[in-house]
Amino acid sequence: MESHFILKVLVSFVAAGIWIGSVTLIAERLGSKRGGLIANLPSTVLIALVFVGLVNDAGFAALATRAVPVGMTIDTIFLMVFIILLKRSLVTAVLLSLSTWMVLAYTAGQIHCSSMAFTILIYFLVAITSFLILEYRFEIPSKGKSRKKFTPLNSMVRALFAGSVVAGTTIISAFAGAYWVGLFSTFPAVMLSTMVILTLNQGTAFARATGKVMILASTNIIIYALGVSITYPALGITLGTIASFVFSFFWVLLLHPLINKISK
Repeated sequence: MESHFILKVLVSFVAAGIWIGSVTLIAERLGSKRGGLIANLPSTVLIALVFVGLVNDAGFAALATRAVPVGMTIDTIFLMVFIILLKRSLVTAVLLSLSTWMVLAYTAGQIHCSSMAFTILIYFLVAITSFLILEYRFEIPSKGKSRKKFTPLNSMVRALFAGSVVAGTTIISAFAGAYWVGLFSTFPAVMLSTMVILTLNQGTAFARATGKVMILASTNIIIYALGVSITYPALGITLGTIASFVFSFFWVLLLHPLINKISK
């Protein structure tokens, strides 16, 4: 590998770790409703697409966004499975939810649906249905702010995990096609690391309540991906990233009162 490519992989690892570790730490202090919204702001996908664009070009990164709705549909099912199984045990939830993600990701890669409009429609149907199942079938109540201490070890583990996934995506982008890069950029690093650490540090009930909100909050990542597909070719990587994140952030602001109203 060329030295500049290795440097970009290292920078992506550090940037992802700091970003995701910081955002999710703040989210814990705001309670399950607001915390779930903030925890799922574009992070892994943001950094992954930025560095994919730098390693390749803005057009390649924009092309990779076609797989994001598929990836987020799989992530939504992953998170729902995790939340449901978490009542049994953390190990069971991790193993079976990740197995579900791998099977669905492989299947999606074989089907390779390129219609972004169709996959976005499927995503929204899955996300809304999953939230309603957790809200009304399993009756998972919301939780208030947590005041438990968050140790440096927790932060380090979360940062290392998230950074590794993003750095891995950057490496894959040098060898894989745009569709697979986009699919892997949505690997649920934030969801998995957040749910595991919340469970260990805050308890099962708090983790399940936050995860329930994260399912609806993940819609902002679709907005972000749409933004990237339009702004990267037109504005370039830097301005395109800023504009797309702003779109996503305002979407979360619109979601906040809705979640307060419909979530117990």
